[in-house]
Amino acid sequence: MPETAPRSLPRVAVVTVSYGSGEVLEDFLTSLREFHGDALPVAVVDNKPDHENVAELAARFDASYVPLPENPGYGAGMDAGVRALEAGDGGSAAVPFDAYFFCNPDVRFVEEAAVPLASALLAGERIGSIGPRVLNEDGSVYSSARNIPSVGTGVGHALFGKIWKGNPWSRAYTAAADYDTARPAGWLSGSAVMVRADVYREIGGWDDDYFMYFEDVDLGYRMGLAGYENRYEPAVAVVHSGAHSTRKHAEVVERAMTASAIRFMRKRYSGFWRAPLRWAIVLGLKARGWVRMRSAR
Repeated sequence: MPETAPRSLPRVAVVTVSYGSGEVLEDFLTSLREFHGDALPVAVVDNKPDHENVAELAARFDASYVPLPENPGYGAGMDAGVRALEAGDGGSAAVPFDAYFFCNPDVRFVEEAAVPLASALLAGERIGSIGPRVLNEDGSVYSSARNIPSVGTGVGHALFGKIWKGNPWSRAYTAAADYDTARPAGWLSGSAVMVRADVYREIGGWDDDYFMYFEDVDLGYRMGLAGYENRYEPAVAVVHSGAHSTRKHAEVVERAMTASAIRFMRKRYSGFWRAPLRWAIVLGLKARGWVRMRSAR
């Protein structure tokens, strides 16, 4: 019986976006190379060049350095990283990669993640994205695979999530009870999400009009509209320290979060017949943002 040729491994590329992230980027790249070797293509997009020697770190770990002096935001930075990787691998027309692994620079790898996730992603024809179990620094599980926010769940979570931890809207929105089982999700946290390359192109990548926050919600939402599944896979884990750069700019961050939430909910509830509902949502989100900005001062 003739031997069958071994199946080639999925071709994965990693993209991360830094904004003054030099303090955590070294750990990200160190752990990435420790568990994946030196051959995995990586793009480090710098939205604040070169504030903390990000270019030197990228060079030391054999990653492509992509400076963006105008800081177009997180999603636009990720899209720029994809373009740089494809151009460096023979041009975008060559379609060189099977999947893109989008990660925050404050993620730390504790095991090989890229190939196992890509294998699970490519095993299902209608799986468009996949996300690992995301652990907080204390070992607890972060609710990284959530439902698409609605008037009831998303707005209720936004209004009461900080002051009433066990409220029913937050529980429904975060689906906090099921993080031990592989399952579909409405959207996956952009801290570590892998997207099939062909699906990425089909849906147009990230929506660059989100400067910060909700771009991952929007990605998952559009993935679902296109008929693809967002898949949570707890068999693979990463650690995420979280919000290292946003802590320095609390008021700016809150403004961006409010603007992004409004943008998404307007998209989610589009149509002239839903105008009164959109007005109510926008009013509530603006009020929430105002209260939280005052508390951040």
